[in-house]
Amino acid sequence: GDPEFAAFAELVLQSLFHAEAQNVTMTTADTFTQTGEFFGDEYEDMFKNALAAVGNYGEIYARHLEPISARLKVDTINHGETGLLI
Repeated sequence: GDPEFAAFAELVLQSLFHAEAQNVTMTTADTFTQTGEFFGDEYEDMFKNALAAVGNYGEIYARHLEPISARLKVDTINHGETGLLI
């Protein structure tokens, strides 16, 4: 495989998880953090663009997987209302 592409894909996935945790959606993607400081000006909006294109992880799950397999509470972001550590 391509380790650089795998690392990039992992970062995008993590940004979609983070967006869900911060309640940032497709429609509010412009409020998401810029990344120019880390990846250079050319890529400063890459996570915003990914989020605007497909939504956060919860939106993607609802659109593509929810009809097949309901998302269980244990598979959602824990905001401290359970004793789970994840």
